[in-house]
Amino acid sequence: MSTLISKLEAEHSGDYNHALTPVVIENVTSVNGCMLEKPLRGVFAKEKDRAIHLHGDSYQLIPYETILSGVSDSLDEYGIDLNGASVKFDVTGSLSRMRLRVLFGDNTEFGSHLMQYDPNDRLKFGIEIVSSYDASVIFKLQTMFLRLICDNGMKTLEPINSSLRKHTLEFNVNDAFEKLKYLNDSFKNLTSRFETYQSVKLTRPEVDGLLKKFAKGVESKVYLLNQVLEKRNEHTLWDVYNALTNYSEHNQRAIPVGKRTDKEYDIRKSSMDKIRSNDKRNEEVQDFIQSNNFLIFVHQGVSNQLRSN
Repeated sequence: MSTLISKLEAEHSGDYNHALTPVVIENVTSVNGCMLEKPLRGVFAKEKDRAIHLHGDSYQLIPYETILSGVSDSLDEYGIDLNGASVKFDVTGSLSRMRLRVLFGDNTEFGSHLMQYDPNDRLKFGIEIVSSYDASVIFKLQTMFLRLICDNGMKTLEPINSSLRKHTLEFNVNDAFEKLKYLNDSFKNLTSRFETYQSVKLTRPEVDGLLKKFAKGVESKVYLLNQVLEKRNEHTLWDVYNALTNYSEHNQRAIPVGKRTDKEYDIRKSSMDKIRSNDKRNEEVQDFIQSNNFLIFVHQGVSNQLRSN
């Protein structure tokens, strides 16, 4: 049975070896010759003698090697087969941030899901882990779905039992790895929720209202969200949800061109690096789908499903 580490060594040796760069944490009492009133904790790349970031006294260093080996061991322990799995791994050149994505193969019990209302709409299930040495992203262990029907590869990310933690001294990363045993529960809960989204019919004014509320009235953001919605009078809540996840996954922004009254835009790549951009935008999406603006339609879908049963 393939392990995560063996796949990283075979398929992402450059980034993987870079992520294994030894790092240490040391107390810093002065900066540029000036004594600090309170010592800081500095993360340093040991071999390169380079500072990565300075933190407060409650910061806990969790090396990327610890994260990757812990996830690999846990997947192996819980019998999750990585044969046929797709693995993507990225780490910034400065070692500031890392991201791991694993999409499971169809040989696992939760390899893929066909949406009930559209059997052509196929979802692949996996996990994503992000972490950082510079506190730009907190540690997250999340489930992930890749929507295969869509050429742009819309993805959705959901925390596994709240495995989102800052790197504070009381955080035990091994507790997060143990939650991988609940992957099957996460798979069932999420696919059930998505079926509910797909059952909720929305008029075009309702769609526009949701997009404007998510974008907080910023027209360029609404324009960006609309790029993946077909021009028709009726949509579903699933369509809106995928427009939101497309926004979070793609590191793009809409730039006005011409006169302000023209409302024309160019789509350009954001200046923020992709790991950080995806992370921050996904937080936006999570906050919105848990708001009353979105949940009122979810409750409508649940009621419809109960009546039909």
